[in-house]
Amino acid sequence: MTKEPIQLKLRPFTQTDFGHLISWVSTPETLGQWCAAFFRHPLDEDQLQRYLDSASQPNVRTIFTALAPSGEAVGHIEVSMIWPHLSSRLSRIIVAPGRRGEGVGGAMVARAAAFSFETHHVARIDLGVAAENAVAIACYRRQGFDHVGTWPQAIRMGRQTIDVCWMTLIRTDWARSLAADAASGWIGSA
Repeated sequence: MTKEPIQLKLRPFTQTDFGHLISWVSTPETLGQWCAAFFRHPLDEDQLQRYLDSASQPNVRTIFTALAPSGEAVGHIEVSMIWPHLSSRLSRIIVAPGRRGEGVGGAMVARAAAFSFETHHVARIDLGVAAENAVAIACYRRQGFDHVGTWPQAIRMGRQTIDVCWMTLIRTDWARSLAADAASGWIGSA
């Protein structure tokens, strides 16, 4: 369930990451798929600076850049809506366009989930994804997330509305998966 096909690490998102992220969401469509209406197109450094500044407030969000072993930035993920000992949410997940299909998304989700379970001691982690984004939904399922409901017409983007699939990973399921990995001899590295 949580096996990672590639090794990567998460480090705090900084101003040096702005250019990568801007280049990954260069069209209104890719920006909308990544963050719905959280940012406006075109994404720019001013919006990202406000986003980064908002992470300084306690339990609002922790923002990460995913790095390949080479040090290359390969993705972005956020842990947000943090209610310690209750729940948190994974948000604004994107894989660098040239690195899609390599397991980066699953590795980022696994690392961010472990971070939130271990740091915030939450009982569950939630996320929302466009219901038509089958690739992302399959990625989240491989990491142990279960579909718990669909919010019809949740987001308006231009003249269309998007249904949102809500998914949840429960702490006990995550812990059981780690125990199964350990029992099978698979050991992940940080």
